[in-house]
Amino acid sequence: MSAAVNKGFPVVGVIFLVLAVVKFLQGDDWVVWAILGFLFGGFGVFGSQSRKVGDQ
Repeated sequence: MSAAVNKGFPVVGVIFLVLAVVKFLQGDDWVVWAILGFLFGGFGVFGSQSRKVGDQ
């Protein structure tokens, strides 16, 4: 199951990162949303494009 988790797309983390950007543009508190996005794996999206299909 860990292989399936590692290959999945971190939807919740990306949602929190998008919310952090929206809150930043509105001038509200955005740091909490960015931290939650980090904890839920949202920053893993940026490194996932460099991996190939055969990599584990």
